[in-house]
Amino acid sequence: MGLSFFAVTSRPCAILLHIVTHNSPKLRSPRIAFVGSGGAARGIAHLGVLKACEELGIQFDTFVGASAGAIVGALYAQGVSLDRLLDGYRLPWRRKYDDAIRIHASNFFGAPRLEDFLRPGYLLSGAFNIDKLERTLRGHLPRNDFRKVDATVLVTAVDVDGRGRVVFGKGYDERTPISQAVAASCCIPGLFRPYKIGDRYHLDGELVRTLSADLAVEQGVDVVIVSNIYRQATTKAGERSIAESGALSVLTQSLNIVLSEKERRGLDLYARTYPKVTFINISPDIGRFGYLNRYNARGLVMRGYREALRELAAAKDRGVFEPRADLKLVSGG
Repeated sequence: MGLSFFAVTSRPCAILLHIVTHNSPKLRSPRIAFVGSGGAARGIAHLGVLKACEELGIQFDTFVGASAGAIVGALYAQGVSLDRLLDGYRLPWRRKYDDAIRIHASNFFGAPRLEDFLRPGYLLSGAFNIDKLERTLRGHLPRNDFRKVDATVLVTAVDVDGRGRVVFGKGYDERTPISQAVAASCCIPGLFRPYKIGDRYHLDGELVRTLSADLAVEQGVDVVIVSNIYRQATTKAGERSIAESGALSVLTQSLNIVLSEKERRGLDLYARTYPKVTFINISPDIGRFGYLNRYNARGLVMRGYREALRELAAAKDRGVFEPRADLKLVSGG
């Protein structure tokens, strides 16, 4: 009788256990996007942010970037290691890789092409040609086709003839080679001539929006990590004023003030518009490093790393990156 009792009572328990297990919501890890701002040489700090992400086990599904952020995203999304990306900034006798990409001023500032002299208006539209950067990227990108990259890579530029933001990548203009899209995204007005793709001319993507975090949200991500290097420098008590540091320092600070405020308002709007998405703004204190100063690469990387580690560790303690049942379902893309 004892055995028959357990046989009878165990069946309802098994049924109940099946019902509970079957109806339990499935846990899903959050999908995470990296959004990198521009910033020329200061964009080296993005590598420090990504280093902190690696140490905390954070992996990305989507990369969105303009200018320097586009360069870093396009390479890192394809498995180019941070060590290789940093190798180009090491002293020659400390370099580890003969084939590592080296993004220096010499890769940006190109001379006019012969056909440019036949178009004086275009010739005078910028001081330099950016074709050298496109050729450099073309030679170092593992895949130069958005459609062949596993992760979603989105690059922004702006149409110089008033047609607004242009997005390159899966679901947008995905036929343009990645190297050309990034070159277009890096065209700083006045410094470079607008970059032609097809029959349209393009300039730096941040002219329209400092950050395009909305593109990341449209990919169905749950967490957006923003690496923004436009934080304005703050002088300490007794320190010499930026006003006494020359015109270039004042111009750099002015750009930081304008762009950081633009970025702050943009993120505030995104947070209100997408309340179910977590935005983590990593804005390292770059100090007075200039936009063209690549010789402080280690300092820039460390500043990005320390700020990111602080912000991301706090987010991890809050459970932002933990699998949860309340995450929205996505169809992919």
